[in-house]
Amino acid sequence: YFTNASCFVSVLLLPQNSTLWRINYASSNGLLLAAILAWRNSLVFHSLDKITSFALHMMPCLLTFLQRWPSDGSSAMCPQQLDEGNAECKLGVQGAFTDPVLFYISWQAYYIIQTEVIDRERLKGDPDLATSMRWITRDTKNPMHKMALSACRATGILKQNEKFDPETVKTKTVFVAFQLFFMMSTLVPVPFMFSNCDFHWVCLMLVFGFAVWNGSNYYFEVFAARYIQKFEDQKKVVAPVGVSPAKGGDDDKLACAVTKEE
Repeated sequence: YFTNASCFVSVLLLPQNSTLWRINYASSNGLLLAAILAWRNSLVFHSLDKITSFALHMMPCLLTFLQRWPSDGSSAMCPQQLDEGNAECKLGVQGAFTDPVLFYISWQAYYIIQTEVIDRERLKGDPDLATSMRWITRDTKNPMHKMALSACRATGILKQNEKFDPETVKTKTVFVAFQLFFMMSTLVPVPFMFSNCDFHWVCLMLVFGFAVWNGSNYYFEVFAARYIQKFEDQKKVVAPVGVSPAKGGDDDKLACAVTKEE
């Protein structure tokens, strides 16, 4: 939400602010793009939650891609290139690392204040209320969860049989630190995306393909299971008491006859 809001501010209110645009570029194509993989986003069109989560992560990437690589070959975010013609457009250390990290830290500070101060009592009273911290610490299949758990057990922060508890200070501290490290690692490919259009769109397409793959698996696995379960429930309804529908023969004929009468 933080990066999406920043993109709106950049486009609608501060279109000539190249510093803000570079922050949005690095944050979108670094952390947000990697978050599609870490959060295992899936392109499931009938699910509002899934499609919203995917759009929040993917749309800023597409926006900054089109801003960086417009059809006329120039970028308004590189004024030196426009003024000098062939001048090379670079992101720089400040644009690729320093400013995005400070931007992320400001978001993390806001998140901690929101969850630990403003909504503390509300979250404490409703353990099932979802937050990103609770979701990622409870999702044992999540790659970030697995890496953090392995690292904590290897370093002795957690015991070998100990699991993450999203309500403890230790777990919260671990994930704040681990997410900062993860965020900084996602910035590594950003300068290469900024300087190479082909590399940039290939990265976008690979991540997009990952979301499509997850969506297709969802339809095959979840919908197929529901479809099979529907017939299993139907057999239980139409089968006579004390008779198993798995025996076949006359039982199956009786079930068909009952179904026709309905």
